[in-house]
Amino acid sequence: MFVVIALVLSNTFFNRPSEECKPVQAFLDYNKSQSDLIASKESDSDPAVPTVAEDAAYQQWADGLAQRAQDISDPNLATTAVQVADAASKFVAMLPRVRAEVDTRAPGAPPPPSFLEMTLLNKRIGDGLGELADACS
Repeated sequence: MFVVIALVLSNTFFNRPSEECKPVQAFLDYNKSQSDLIASKESDSDPAVPTVAEDAAYQQWADGLAQRAQDISDPNLATTAVQVADAASKFVAMLPRVRAEVDTRAPGAPPPPSFLEMTLLNKRIGDGLGELADACS
């Protein structure tokens, strides 16, 4: 009986996120749900380069991250979340340029510089999300 009570208390009180991590978890959950939504809309032609039709979903994702980053009160966590949201906004802003450069490059040519910039932004986003997840897991 004591083991059951201890397990219930442990799961009820100790496995809950701390107050400063609740908005971080909301930020991470939103990112996951939007990533799943975006993945479901990817075109078959070139999933590495989002289509114009996908731009709205990406913009909604970036805007939602920025909004949720403002809800994080812990200074260190907030800084990371704002950096992730900023990188997401820059990523979305580059979509038209990357699409144009990819569409005009010769077959077999290396990726355009903007594609490499987006790859770096994507890494920053992933690294920041990882930091937030590690801090609040």
